Amino acid sequence: MSKTKELYVAVKELSFCKFDEDGNAVLNKDGTVKEFYLTYKADKHLSYFFEGLGEEDVEEVSNNE
Repeated sequence: MSKTKELYVAVKELSFCKFDEDGNAVLNKDGTVKEFYLTYKADKHLSYFFEGLGEEDVEEVSNNE
């Protein structure tokens, strides 16, 4: 029987949204929430968030299969 390999967590995609002072999200013309990506490559110290992030800290996204 083969030993189960240890799993690690990585960031696949990171997006942001904008909202106004009342908490209303900026929307696309079709009414969906507009998403934004970072426009710079420099490290803005997000590493503290990801350090120590483990398999138990994430949940699978439902694909409605």
